Amino acid sequence: MNGTLWTLASRNATRNLRRSLLSAGSVGVGLAAVMFGQSLLRSFQGQMIEKATGVMLGHIQVQAVGVKDHKVPEKLLERSGRFSDAFAKDPRVEAAGPRLLYTGLITSPTASRGVLVAGIDPAAERRLSIIPGYLTEGSYFGVGERDAVLGAKLARELDVRLGERIVVMAQRPNGEMGSELFRVAGLFTTNSVAYDGQIVYVPLASAQRLRGRPGLVSHVAVKLKELSGLDAFVAERAGSWDAPDAELVTYRQIGSEVVGIKRFQDALLVVIMGVIYAIVALGIVNTISMSLFERIREFGVIRALGGRPSALVALILAEAALLGAAGVAAGLAVGGTAIWVFGITGLHLPLGKALSYFMPFDNMIMMRPQWFLHLRSALGLWLICVAAAVGPAVRAARLVVSEALRHV
Repeated sequence: MNGTLWTLASRNATRNLRRSLLSAGSVGVGLAAVMFGQSLLRSFQGQMIEKATGVMLGHIQVQAVGVKDHKVPEKLLERSGRFSDAFAKDPRVEAAGPRLLYTGLITSPTASRGVLVAGIDPAAERRLSIIPGYLTEGSYFGVGERDAVLGAKLARELDVRLGERIVVMAQRPNGEMGSELFRVAGLFTTNSVAYDGQIVYVPLASAQRLRGRPGLVSHVAVKLKELSGLDAFVAERAGSWDAPDAELVTYRQIGSEVVGIKRFQDALLVVIMGVIYAIVALGIVNTISMSLFERIREFGVIRALGGRPSALVALILAEAALLGAAGVAAGLAVGGTAIWVFGITGLHLPLGKALSYFMPFDNMIMMRPQWFLHLRSALGLWLICVAAAVGPAVRAARLVVSEALRHV
């Protein structure tokens, strides 16, 4: 019986081949569009998180308990070496290093600018940060404590070049202004307004001395080898944390703009998917309804020969299932091919300027398949195809035999 059912369903589905192809095509195009959108957004979000955590946030930060502003903590952390040493022994950690952040003033013989001073450990920062990869001139620190690395835009505004001297000033806890003389050791260009024009990197010891905060840091940044293990890592560490003065903070708690952008995009994708699903459902309903109208007399004959209403329902649902399956298969093929192509060549989008204030960002999105989401969407579309045929199938089951036989 099942074999006969599917044979009849396939014959009926191909009876009007053009209409069936259009219906299956709408399912395929809809699924391909959903897959492309899922891949594009998830790939963009992955690159955004990679850039945001790579320039300043880190995957995790160790901060003092009670901090109100996690971006630039107002409470400083003591004895940061205990955390760096502990993380260095954890095989899940790629790198960890201390940082001291505060606002200051940088001056040259011709100009001055307000900046964010970032005191870092250069050796650790080479593995923590992506900024060294944007270096265009000079080196990422030398052997001395008087080296400074800043953006090329800031250097132009100050009219300084490699090897020239700059003075960095900051207010100390007692209200006095501290100052340190630095040499421009390197220049970087990220095309980010904030980073190229507002940040200067100096060695941690010099930053602590300048600020009058010896031995204190804003946080210890941690980069994991696998970001997917972030929540498990934090949960495990929090359970065995033997430091009442410190807490673990993830990039989600620090980078609120990153989380906000991701949530907005996820919501937008849900709306788009809802619209596509509705269009596909309407197409299937139209196809099945037209097929039902053309075959009313045929259904009447089946009923007159002893066919049960449930058999008609099963037949129509089987036809919809076949149309949906054909469309889903085509959509997976088309969508997967498009994602594969743009995963190799990249998709050029003008995103660098849009995000330039928050972080460095490339204009090329390297798309990656999200097969769990793709297959779930494929199953959802197929179920919608079947569900859309329930109404016409019920109408067919309720046909009055005598009236159906008189239908022309």
